[in-house]
Amino acid sequence: MPHIGERIRKRRAELALTQGRLAEAAGITPSAVSQIESGAIRTLKSDTLSRVALALQTTALELTAGLAGDNAPLPVDEQRILEAYRALPEPLKDVALRLLKALK
Repeated sequence: MPHIGERIRKRRAELALTQGRLAEAAGITPSAVSQIESGAIRTLKSDTLSRVALALQTTALELTAGLAGDNAPLPVDEQRILEAYRALPEPLKDVALRLLKALK
């Protein structure tokens, strides 16, 4: 079973991104991308994983477990909304949902 770095390398290649471009888009260093892809770094903080997944137009689940959803990937703006919601503390998630429902 491939490790997260191998999945990141494969997806980066599919998008024809250099390590530098991925690093820039994800807010990490090119050295970190190299270490992740080589397997020297095997675990990522959740916020770093989220940024890498967003930069690679995929999901954290796909990168960590190789599990692809049945649906097409979310557009980037919807991914950002979902990541922001997931980062909220529990009491604020309810507030965010009520705000979104009020915007309908």
